Formats: sequence, structure tokens, C-alpha cells
Amino acid sequence: MTNVNSTDFLRVVDHAAAMNDRWLFLAAFCLLLLGCGVVIYWLVKQLQAVLAGHKAARDAHQIALTQIIASQNETALKLAVCIDRNTAAMEECTMELRRIRETK
Repeated sequence: MTNVNSTDFLRVVDHAAAMNDRWLFLAAFCLLLLGCGVVIYWLVKQLQAVLAGHKAARDAHQIALTQIIASQNETALKLAVCIDRNTAAMEECTMELRRIRETK
């Protein structure tokens, strides 16, 4: 229907109005099914977009979490070295204090 003039359109509407109610119900039901199909298709596309966004956010979160854990491991190692050195220094101080007390 490339060129539909008003008389052809009115003739088609008059023909549809003269049809049985059963055909009208079937036409409305088909339109309803088509509309529901379009809505479901749109919802599925939206859901896929949301899932893709969540996957990208999850991947970025995993990368950031890996970097944080690596930084914490480095800091824990530095802290362990510092505690070890402080323990050795405290032992030396304790020995020096004992030596000073013994000389008095």
C-alpha cells in the first residue's frame, strides 16, 4: 500500500466494521501478541545492556581489588621488616641497659 487515498482507506475500515466480531477479536489478539513481542524484545535488549554494564564494572572492580591487595602485601612486608629491625634494636638497648646497670 504505497498510495492509499482516503476512499480506499474508508472502504477498508467499512469492510473491517462489517466483519464478524470473531475476526475483530482475532485481529486485536494478534495486535496484542505483536505488541507484547515488541515489548519483550525491548526488555531483553535492556537486560543485556545492564548485564554488560555490570560485567564491565565487575571486571574493573576486580582489577582495582587486585591492585589494593598487592599494595597491602607490600606494606605488610615493609611492616614485618620494620618490626624485625625494631626488635633487634630493642634487644640491643636492653643489653646496653643491663651493661650500664651492672657497671654502677
